[in-house]
Amino acid sequence: MRRIILFSTPYNNNNFAEILKLIFPPEMKDKLSLFMPSQGVSNTPQNFHDDWEGFVKNLNVKLGLIDNCAIDVNKEKEKLSNSNILIISGGDPFQLLINLRSSGLDSAINEFIKKDEFVLAGYSAGAYVLTPTLEIAKIFNENYPGGKKYITQDKLKDLSGLGIVDFEICAHYSETHHKQLLENYLDKKGNNAKLLSDNDFVVSEL
Repeated sequence: MRRIILFSTPYNNNNFAEILKLIFPPEMKDKLSLFMPSQGVSNTPQNFHDDWEGFVKNLNVKLGLIDNCAIDVNKEKEKLSNSNILIISGGDPFQLLINLRSSGLDSAINEFIKKDEFVLAGYSAGAYVLTPTLEIAKIFNENYPGGKKYITQDKLKDLSGLGIVDFEICAHYSETHHKQLLENYLDKKGNNAKLLSDNDFVVSEL
């Protein structure tokens, strides 16, 4: 099994039970799972990890942490090389991309997907960074009511994602709120962008 799952949120998601089964498939015997808080362990709200501990409580799964802001980056890379399930959280997609690049975990994730058996899941920011580009996240950010939500966007000249999937996504998509905002961009992209509402998910089996 070599699986990638992208979705918008684990919260108020009518399909989250199905998503959990895809992340932690019964047929995968030894589940060695890691949760990566997008802004690093110390800079991401504790409830992000606590909530995931609750999600997996009845699945008999132990969920470790991987820190993209750790001082000892080699230790984090070793954790990843010894695991077969990685979940990347939501949050600030631009800071997440910065952290992945500066820690070298972007390359480590690309090595991770060469395993014979793995599941890689990302939601919201964690999904955006797995795509070819964060351009849609940029459009959302620059049109946020009251100004940019994430000023970390200004630190990035290159918005290229890890390109682990070959399509873009729009997380938290609402036709009412986002169709007009994204219309010109999506027209250029054609069918190469997946519009994910808070209930949607997309699975790629490699």
